[in-house]
Amino acid sequence: MLVLLAGGGAHGYAIIGELEAMGITNGPVDVGQLYRTLRDLEEAGQVTSAWSIDAQGPQRREYELTASGFAALDEWAAVMKERARLVGEFDGRYLEWVARERRPRT
Repeated sequence: MLVLLAGGGAHGYAIIGELEAMGITNGPVDVGQLYRTLRDLEEAGQVTSAWSIDAQGPQRREYELTASGFAALDEWAAVMKERARLVGEFDGRYLEWVARERRPRT
C-alpha cells in the first residue's frame, strides 16, 4: 500500500482496485484487512487521512504518505531489491541444473 500511496493520495476503494490489478491475491482483496492496515499505518505515523471535499458523490477518506511513510517505503524497496536478487540467484542455479541432463539415481 505504501508504494500505491507514494503517487499521491487515494481512497480505500481506489487502493483495492490497484491491488487487484497488481494481482496481489488469488481472489478479491479483503476490504476489512485493507482498512485495518491503513489504520495501523496511520497510528504508526506513516499515513495521514482526511475526509475528501468533493462536492459529488459520498465523502471518502483520502490517505497520504507522511515523511515517515516515505522512509518506510525506502526501507521496503531495499528489502524487495534484495529479495529480487535472491530470486534471480535461485533462478540462475535452477536453470543451470535444468540445462544439465537429468539422470535418475539408481
